[in-house]
Amino acid sequence: MKITQFQTGDILLLDKDKAMGVYPFLKRYLGKDFADFLAKIEKHNYIHAELYLGNGYTLAAWFNGVHLVRYNMNIFSQFDVFRYKGFTQNNQKIIKENVKKYFNKEYDFVSLILNGLPEMLSLGIEPLEQYLQKQIPYSNPNKLICSELIARMYADAGIMFETDPEFVTPDDLAENKNTYRIL
Repeated sequence: MKITQFQTGDILLLDKDKAMGVYPFLKRYLGKDFADFLAKIEKHNYIHAELYLGNGYTLAAWFNGVHLVRYNMNIFSQFDVFRYKGFTQNNQKIIKENVKKYFNKEYDFVSLILNGLPEMLSLGIEPLEQYLQKQIPYSNPNKLICSELIARMYADAGIMFETDPEFVTPDDLAENKNTYRIL
């Protein structure tokens, strides 16, 4: 797929096997089976998410904050790309208008930790995970993790992935009934 075929609002997800971070570290030092076991408990296939804005630009929350990035074309091949069904030009307009709202916000390390707890404690049982999320009284829209950034931008455009964007994971974006993989 060429960059010209991407659309504003496309969701770029980085597979756990292609990402630097916890999964490759666990895989390398504790073995693939152990890393896969932990990933299965947490239901993680994806470890990072970015939002495509157009003209080769993405908006992404990294450990050093929310940034606007323009990649070389070969970087896009590292991502799986998902599109939301029925995403309109008005949705795209709102996404573009709200880039300034989120640009340069801090990364939310607390949310990163709290996001993983309900997933690990629920052992993959979705109703239990949702219950546990509701028990955590935490929401900070001024600090963001990668998938929360996308969930909040989509919510601004009238599209909700979960009732609380704070607890949206990259896998939640991929597994949503209204998203489909285009690449």
